[in-house]
Amino acid sequence: MSANRSLIVALVVSGALNLFLVGGIAGAAWMRQETRREAPAAALAQRPPLWTAGRDLPPDQRRALRRTLREAALENRADAQAARAERRAVVEAMADGRFDRAQAERRMAAARALESGVRAKVDGRLVAFAESLPAEERKVLAEGLRRVYAPRQKPRDERPERPRRKNDAQP
Repeated sequence: MSANRSLIVALVVSGALNLFLVGGIAGAAWMRQETRREAPAAALAQRPPLWTAGRDLPPDQRRALRRTLREAALENRADAQAARAERRAVVEAMADGRFDRAQAERRMAAARALESGVRAKVDGRLVAFAESLPAEERKVLAEGLRRVYAPRQKPRDERPERPRRKNDAQP
């Protein structure tokens, strides 16, 4: 009788573990499917890195472009970090309850100015690099830059129609 009881307990425990395992596998499969469904939307929101514009350049020019952009990033690292620090300070002030709108606006303006300066310097290095290229390679770079700067969204006919609200005008 004792052997039957321990066998039943072992079967119940084994069944519970198997059920837990099957549930975990099913949950992981469902989460994977959901992430795949959401991934294209996230990919649309991001612009490809600037160095990918040189993807179709000859290897030596591609390396030169990456080196130029890397050098520009290193030269501007302090300003980029300062801009992020300004934004973080505003967010922290909001969270801590010591929020001052005027100070927040000044810090956000400072962050924008720093970012704009960084962008201008990187763009200047990119233009100088483009000037050093032969005309045909410059066209290849221009095509790559079109890809990088192109809007990252689906064409209108592929977008789902947004639901209408009560206040939306009816056509």
